[in-house]
Amino acid sequence: MKKSKAVVFGAAVVLSVGIAGCSSDQESSPTGTSVAPTSAAASPAASDYANLLIKPSDIDSDWALKTSKAEPHGITGVFGNGAGTEKISTAVIVRENATTAAAANTAAKNDVAQKAGAAFTPIDIGVDGGILNGPNGTTVVVFAEGAAFAIIEFNSKTGEHVPAEVALAIAEKQDTAIKNGVK
Repeated sequence: MKKSKAVVFGAAVVLSVGIAGCSSDQESSPTGTSVAPTSAAASPAASDYANLLIKPSDIDSDWALKTSKAEPHGITGVFGNGAGTEKISTAVIVRENATTAAAANTAAKNDVAQKAGAAFTPIDIGVDGGILNGPNGTTVVVFAEGAAFAIIEFNSKTGEHVPAEVALAIAEKQDTAIKNGVK
């Protein structure tokens, strides 16, 4: 993939995960993303954040988790297919409660839509879920669920968008992982 609008768009998605809905009392992680503090009662222990991500088998049999990183209030993961032609980046951020998670989700959607120059189409996953087909084959799904919100970015080296039914099936599995992991 050429270093173009898609790279900038991808970076915008990653950054919007951390900065959406933050207040002036932000904490920064080493990668530059930032998130507002969350209540310990609303979120699992940092070691439990790994359970919030989908599993490679939730995508397909030839997919693998390439990298994952515990963030101060969530987790990010990058999955890749066996051929190395497709990538899915997932971020789950845990907030203080459902209200702050929904607000952060809305802010992330607005930021991503503005940077992509496209609009989200509503979906029936989580709270205020949406799907957006962005530049160069990038598809983004966002939604809130309880005290968390998720951003899932699908990328293809061929420049083709992932079929909506595939993106939504994976997002539903991510939603289930969040429902099971955030109380």
